[in-house]
Formats: sequence, structure tokens, C-alpha cells
Amino acid sequence: MEKNRLFLLLLLVGLFFTTSVINSEGTARPDYQQTGNELGEVLVLEYHLIGYPEGDWRRTPENFRKDLEALYQGGYYPINLRDLVAKDFAVPKGKTPVVLTFDDSSEGQFRIIPDGKGWRLDPECAVGIMLEFSRKHPDFPARGTFFVLPAIKKGLRLFGQEEYIETKLKFLRDNGFEIGNHSYWHQNLGKVGAEEVQRQLALAKREIEKYLPGYKMTSLSLPFGVWPKPRELAVSGQYDGISYKHDAIVLVGSGPAPSPFAKAFNPLAIERIQAGDTPWGLAAHLKRYEKKPHLRFFSDGQRNVITFPAGRENELAPNAGFKLRPVKTP
Repeated sequence: MEKNRLFLLLLLVGLFFTTSVINSEGTARPDYQQTGNELGEVLVLEYHLIGYPEGDWRRTPENFRKDLEALYQGGYYPINLRDLVAKDFAVPKGKTPVVLTFDDSSEGQFRIIPDGKGWRLDPECAVGIMLEFSRKHPDFPARGTFFVLPAIKKGLRLFGQEEYIETKLKFLRDNGFEIGNHSYWHQNLGKVGAEEVQRQLALAKREIEKYLPGYKMTSLSLPFGVWPKPRELAVSGQYDGISYKHDAIVLVGSGPAPSPFAKAFNPLAIERIQAGDTPWGLAAHLKRYEKKPHLRFFSDGQRNVITFPAGRENELAPNAGFKLRPVKTP
């Protein structure tokens, strides 16, 4: 009988420590990495130029690699924006989804080097760096959403290198990346009328479909982060028989995004974290989650289950098709 009591006591203590950790004050706090917390925040990162020198809108290849390493070591798992918004992603248990976005389709994001056999991927461009990192770390997939510009001047549009535009777009599609709308030529949508807004967004869609027939471009990055008037034109519209509809719209900078399962999540106004070594950049947010892990999204590893802290049911959005799993923690 005494052995049974001791066994039961040890079992209860074990269960306690698998769902909690001890903080610096000596009190228990929930260990959501073990239980899951799918009402936590998600980082959507914002990149522009990849090259030299480091600047407000430019990340060097070395620093981009450091960002990926920090995310990998921190237990983050890349997914595309469209999958976050669709709530359709499979993230391993204890990992946190992260979205990498790239604006403007500059050459440093995706560069090809011609060689005697045809071409090879530049290992110093963003796509090359992500694929190589994923090759070394198969549990960190190469994913990213590229917001492209089809009609800025030749040599700059669609990752530069005119002769490789179709090759690059097909490569992104075929290798699991996402292509998103950034307008026809980076027009400030707040400075033009309704017809021009729709022309910019519809023609951008048409241009991509020339290279990728049937491709569904469902995510939009607002040029300069500026909304058109009325805002609804950023979501859907038509021009010259071409209609468009965006399920996701990202803003410029600001902060982390709420969980896609939360009422607070607005897929048509998603905040992003501007990449870079600033007080509001990636490193600052990673450090914040180290100190306050209860704020962070942790996957339960189950695709059709939403695990969340008990007592926070009122924060959940309607999530049809998902089983709800509240978890009681100390």
C-alpha cells in the first residue's frame, strides 16, 4: 500500500512538471511548449533587399543566415502566409509557425547564375540561402511569400534577369513558395482613384498568370503600407474583365500577429515585424518570447485540434472543423 501511494505521488509530481516550469521567483508557470498554446502570437517577418551594405531595408546574406539560425534554434517552423490565413498548416508539436515575407521581387531575393549546363541558384540570394539551410536542417522547411512587381522597369521587375522571369516564377511555385500581389508597379494606392487601384491589382494578377496559368494569387502586400479608398478595393475588385480577390493583406512593420484561431486575428490587416537589428526587429521579439513564453504560439502537433489555455474560450474565433482542447495549467 505504501509503495502504491509513493508511486501515485511521483506520478502526480511528474505530471505537474511536464505542464509547468519554475520561474525566477520560484513559482510555477505553464510550459506551453509541452501542452500547446495555439492562442499565442505569431511572427510574420518582412524582408526587402538582400545584399550589401546592411541597412533599414536591406539584410546582408550573412545576417539573413543568422536570422534563419536564430529561428531554427528558437524552435520556429516556416509556413507560407496563405496557409496561416487558411488555418491549414502542419507544425510539429512544440514548434511555433513563422512566416517570412519578401516585398518588391528584387534580384537579391532570387538570382540565377548561368553556367555551361544551363543555370544554377546563387547561394547568396534569399531563395538559395533558404534552400541550403533547409537541406542542412530538414526539419526547417524552405517557405516564404514573395510579393512581386510585374511592371517596374526591366532589369528590376520580377527579380530582374528578364530572360529568367518565367523560370524563377515556376521554380518558386514548384518548390513550395508563395507568390503574392504587390501591385503592378508599386503604386501608392492611397493616391489614386478607384479605377486605378483596381487596374494596378488586376493587371498584376494577369501578368503572373501569363507565366503561371491558373495560379491563384491570394495574398497582398500594400505598397508603402497605404490603403486605397475605399479599403474594400484592396480585398476584391475588377478591371477590364479581370477580377481579383485577396484572402490575406499584410501591413508594413508594427508587431506580432494574433493567432489565426483568435477573434483578434484579422487576415485582411496582418501586422509584420521588419527584419533588421533594430529595437523592434526579430532579435528583440525572440528575446521577448524567451522572457514571456506564454505569449507565444506553440503547436500541439495535431492538425485539426486547437489546444489553448482553459478559461480563454472567449478569445477563440469560430473555427469550423476543429476540435477544441482546453488545457488546465498551474
